[in-house]
Amino acid sequence: MFTGAKNNGFRVPTEREVTCIGHGATACMAAIRTWNTPGLLVVPGAAADCESIRSGLWGQPVNSATTLVFVGVGLWLLRSRPWTGTALVATGLGSFLFHGPMPSGNEWAHDFTLVWLLAVMAGEGTRFEKLSRLPGLVIIAVTTAVLPITADPIAVVLTVAILWFAIQRRPVPLGPLLLIGVAGIYGRLGATGGLLCDPASIWQPHAVWHLGAAAAVGWLGLRTPLERTPRL
Repeated sequence: MFTGAKNNGFRVPTEREVTCIGHGATACMAAIRTWNTPGLLVVPGAAADCESIRSGLWGQPVNSATTLVFVGVGLWLLRSRPWTGTALVATGLGSFLFHGPMPSGNEWAHDFTLVWLLAVMAGEGTRFEKLSRLPGLVIIAVTTAVLPITADPIAVVLTVAILWFAIQRRPVPLGPLLLIGVAGIYGRLGATGGLLCDPASIWQPHAVWHLGAAAAVGWLGLRTPLERTPRL
């Protein structure tokens, strides 16, 4: 994620933020030069989710706009799945900060809200349900703030737990699982340096991932409480 300081209205990357994923040194130097282009900041290496970064509230316009789908689906789920809905709204807001205005701490906001959503989903219907709610939010927020490197491993463990519980349900929710799986693979192919990465395109695979993930969580939310995973 690009979070450099501003200079004359444009973001200036710090040295540690210049990473080249799938690009050589020449492309990296070209990226540094284009950061000085007024109005448009094309970052082929530092923006992990490919899309060009503009100045202002909607840094990555397509990626940031689609994060609001998480918010919409979360609000829709508030009545039937209040904690999942709340966590999904938080995830959408954290993701918007990450892809949009990119203030200080945006990566932390993105990571801890997403991990909390996974924790709430993994804990639903189990003896860890209450722990995954407000206590989980506090624990995850503090842990990822102190040790940011823990966010990805925790997310992987929680994702495995969600899948494990999902395949034990009857009927198995194949539709949502396939949707989020296909959207995830497609999104990875469109990451910076990926086969489908086109920074200037209005069609962004990472944005498709946002839409697929939000739809899959909403689809799972249609299931009644009687269809939850049996308590452990």
